[in-house]
Amino acid sequence: MAYFKLITFGGLAPQVSPRLLKDNLAQTAQDVNLDSGRLVPITEDSQTLVLSSSSRTSIFKYTDSPERWLQFDEDVDVVPGPIAGDTNNTVYWSGQSYPRMGRSDVIVGSAPFPSNFYRLGIPAPTAAPTVALETPTGINATITTTNGSSVLTVTTASAHGASVGQYVKLADFGAVNGVPAADINVDHKIVTVPSTTTLTVEVNSAATSSGTSSSITNGATFNDASSALIDYSTSYVYTFVSAYGEEGPPSAASTVVTTDDNRKVVVSGLETSTSGTGRTNTNLSKKRIYRSNTGSNTTAFQFVAEVTLATTSYTDTSDNDDLAELIPSTYWIGPPNEDTSLYADGPMKGLVAMPYGVFAGFTGKRVCFSEPFLPHAWPAAYRITLEEEIVAIAVTSNGLVVGTKGTPYLIAGTDPQSMSAVRIEAAQACLSKGSMVDMGEYVMYAGPDGLVAIQGAQVRILTEGLISPDQWQSSYYPTTIDGFLWKGRYVGYYNTGSGFGGFIFDPRGGEATFTTLTASEEIQGGFTDPDDNELYIIIDNDIKKFQGGTTDQTCTWKSKEFVTAKPTSMGFAKVDAEDFPVTLKVYGDGSVIYNATISTSGSVYSVTGTTPSFNATTIYEPIVRLPASMHRTFAIEVSSAKTVNEVCIGESIDELRGV
Repeated sequence: MAYFKLITFGGLAPQVSPRLLKDNLAQTAQDVNLDSGRLVPITEDSQTLVLSSSSRTSIFKYTDSPERWLQFDEDVDVVPGPIAGDTNNTVYWSGQSYPRMGRSDVIVGSAPFPSNFYRLGIPAPTAAPTVALETPTGINATITTTNGSSVLTVTTASAHGASVGQYVKLADFGAVNGVPAADINVDHKIVTVPSTTTLTVEVNSAATSSGTSSSITNGATFNDASSALIDYSTSYVYTFVSAYGEEGPPSAASTVVTTDDNRKVVVSGLETSTSGTGRTNTNLSKKRIYRSNTGSNTTAFQFVAEVTLATTSYTDTSDNDDLAELIPSTYWIGPPNEDTSLYADGPMKGLVAMPYGVFAGFTGKRVCFSEPFLPHAWPAAYRITLEEEIVAIAVTSNGLVVGTKGTPYLIAGTDPQSMSAVRIEAAQACLSKGSMVDMGEYVMYAGPDGLVAIQGAQVRILTEGLISPDQWQSSYYPTTIDGFLWKGRYVGYYNTGSGFGGFIFDPRGGEATFTTLTASEEIQGGFTDPDDNELYIIIDNDIKKFQGGTTDQTCTWKSKEFVTAKPTSMGFAKVDAEDFPVTLKVYGDGSVIYNATISTSGSVYSVTGTTPSFNATTIYEPIVRLPASMHRTFAIEVSSAKTVNEVCIGESIDELRGV
């Protein structure tokens, strides 16, 4: 006697002939969870949020309590900030007209979120500052001498503002009480400052008598150049600084000016805003001024002062010894943006966070890296150009995996200054940016021959042996796949051109590796919550939690083709399920020979058939009679929103009861 009994159920292997499949593998495994070995229907997706538009294609859960979602029309990649202890919920994103960032103070306003944002990166001022020595200030004064003294007391008509150690020029005085004019009308070091209107200076000759100068034609000139100090040449630059403390690259250097520590330099022409392509929507609040101390406009610049954004000029009175740290932001340009004169391939996209606080993104054939823990700074020297156009990037423990239109690459290193790119010799182009998913230790994406996994420099076709390359291309439309991580599995959705479909692939292997999903509507995008690996998908204007509901969907599972030794008539079929209804189909030699639905009411069952057609028949156990017909191959298909434990067909009812 012949019978076939299924007590464990597996997934799909479309590449294998139906009659050569393992006994528990399937020709169809749709909307089913096979983790337990039984046929367990997946649940419906549950409603999470109604979006403000049906055109959204990207989402990101920004806060949990209260729950707030960022939503975008474009293919956007959002990355949390890399600073430990950040209480501002800073996030960065790419994929729009230029890379952007924001903190909770601007992101969370009125819905939809983000309410506002700032440009990622701080622009440089467009022009060099103007520098000039400050014009000396003349104040009417008198000179008092003391007989035999070489110290003169200068009394000014108003507050002089001078200090000990500075120099003053006593201009246009004649000889005073025996001190010749040649000694008076030169630079003098200020010895003391008795009051705001008096000071004393040293001269070369002693007075022959006491008294006060008899004529004043001009007076004292303060903060003038002094031949007693060493002259040096210097140059100035300045930078913009955001309200978040992010500093941008410097302006061009000013002309070189010759001065000394007694003179004041006026730095003017400081811009108060930014405008133009690649410079809008900045969050500027201050400027920092730097100057060189070696007389060259190509030297290192040291900090002089920080001023408000509205300040247009600054008078520098600092000595060389007062200069502070070197400018840190000389090469801190922003990431590639919408300025096509600089970035012909468009703005940076694909933003990801790497170890050690480094961000990465790409445009065209270039991979770009940020300064560690400084996401606004993207030095041009930190960019790597590959041979092929980049499609997507993702991070693994071994480095950055780069999927291109040709071969993949691995970029590794701990310092963005010394990253190295290795071309992986595998003809596995990345066919869809949305298909690339970070699975933890490795990256998966849709390649031309199947689902590709890259770990280090090792490439594997995970669907090899399950799906042939031709089947992959014709049935799963890899160029349209959007992939997502869900509880260790890869969930993929695709567009057939006339409809939609989906699948779940478990890279951990086992009998339940591959199953398919019904997708009656387009899945426009999604987000995996890193806290629990739950997947949220966009359908129309809704965010839905993938299989987050409590209502079971109808699953369908069709067995392999079982081959008998000779033509056989299978007389009965049995279904063991947690509940009913269950629809049972039996195939003989590839054609449906039986199609009926078994229902239950209490302990009594009812069966209604369409092949052959018959009205409801009462049965007392879930065993049905099959039509008499001879076949060499048989297959069993069940569809139900209830859990199915086993199915069995055999030649006799006693045989089924016995097994």
